[in-house]
Amino acid sequence: MTDHMQRTRGFTLLEMMVAIAILAVASSAVYFSNSEALSTQVRLEEKTIAQWALVNQVAYYRLTNKVENNPVYSNSFSIFDSQQVTVGGIDLEIETRRTPLGYGGNLSLERVTLSAYRNVDGKLQGPIHTYHFTAEIEQ
Repeated sequence: MTDHMQRTRGFTLLEMMVAIAILAVASSAVYFSNSEALSTQVRLEEKTIAQWALVNQVAYYRLTNKVENNPVYSNSFSIFDSQQVTVGGIDLEIETRRTPLGYGGNLSLERVTLSAYRNVDGKLQGPIHTYHFTAEIEQ
């Protein structure tokens, strides 16, 4: 009987438990790395879509040579405007901030800052992306 026990080879319970623990740690590491990669992909998609929306606003300005003048809020330094758009299935709110830099003749030089915020159930998250440019606004 002793001779038979020595010839039988196999894994002990302790060896199996160690192997299962190593497998569990490796599996959780793969899960968390994939989870992080997925959330990074979502953030990059949002940022890309926000950039598209802002570039569309800049193209609109360049084509029409005007910045919409429907201020939501204004003070002595800046004029604020806001509009809601949906791009790529994502609801965004584009905030426009116009800051006068100076006047010359019938043109006003303004710094225009466009910021895109994600609109989730009426709550703004962000800004996701911001774009700055200088504009000549006709008086």
